[in-house]
Amino acid sequence: MNFNTLTKRLIQHIYPCLDGTPAQDGQAFPKDYALKPYHRSKRVGWSHYGVMIPDLAAPHQFFSIMSIIGSSGALAFDTDHALRASPRRSATAVLGTAATHPQQFRGYSIARDCQLAEDGSQLQFGQDLIITGRYPHYQVIARAADFELQIAITNTDKVSWFVKTPIYDHISLLSTYQGHVTYQGETQQISGLCTFEHAACLSPYLLRDQPIATPFKIPLDFFTYQIINLDDQTQLLLNDTRLNDIKIVSKAFLRGLQQYNQSYDALFEVLSYQAQPARSPDGILMRLPLTFKWVITDTQGQVILTLHGTVDTPFTYGLGSGYVGGYHYQGQHAGQAIQGRGYIEYIDRRLSP
Repeated sequence: MNFNTLTKRLIQHIYPCLDGTPAQDGQAFPKDYALKPYHRSKRVGWSHYGVMIPDLAAPHQFFSIMSIIGSSGALAFDTDHALRASPRRSATAVLGTAATHPQQFRGYSIARDCQLAEDGSQLQFGQDLIITGRYPHYQVIARAADFELQIAITNTDKVSWFVKTPIYDHISLLSTYQGHVTYQGETQQISGLCTFEHAACLSPYLLRDQPIATPFKIPLDFFTYQIINLDDQTQLLLNDTRLNDIKIVSKAFLRGLQQYNQSYDALFEVLSYQAQPARSPDGILMRLPLTFKWVITDTQGQVILTLHGTVDTPFTYGLGSGYVGGYHYQGQHAGQAIQGRGYIEYIDRRLSP
């Protein structure tokens, strides 16, 4: 039995037995759930905090914070060149908007550069990012060259579970925000729907806190995550994740201020790529999409939503070994035409360009 066959059987037969996400549809977020950094844990190898806004006005278009505390040991997300200490003692963050491209990615030594409260009530990454508060209220301050964002976030109890297993939890909370962004001396007041995200997972670095050679990393080789605010009440999340190019998750998550999460099957397809591959700081070439489409179906196989997206901002490095960006889209939902802006995270380590 070759590795691909073994991986496919694992995903098809074992993962569904461990996957607790279907039971979470329609359920409220448990208020006693621990949103901790786990940087000193002996059971959790890495954690993640994220805040994403998909639809800011020009020149920003989107806002993204994607931080990783520790290291995952996965091909798509490890950034060994950015380590500032051992893998478990390092952190990374990409933050900013389309306007702050390309200076958005930083690596940190947790001991030297970060302040991480055990209960998650204060998270500071150098002078670049500060997140303070407790569920359901948080304050975020993010800074880059000629840029500062300050927002107050209120989490709802509308939660989407991307992963829920004995070794890995990954959630997204539908949230509202209000505040301002200042860029090159001009300030915009901003408000709307955003996401507040957290993950915690085992890691091979719990066994040995040293970098793992690329051929021996967990072969998670494709990942895209996208966010769209369909209106001022409703948010759509989209995810396609693959292990050794075999799909683990390909889903859409629909939730609203008055609507708990419902998950649907989703099919993602890249229609065309950027003219030139992107080159990461450590020299990895990656094909990035220019146009793509999603087709979302219900349990009866009926199409309930389609969209075509066109990337119209620079892709900025730092989402693990991949990139973040913004796009505009057109499509159909419930028989009605839709259009607007979306946020995209994209990593493709499957093939050389």
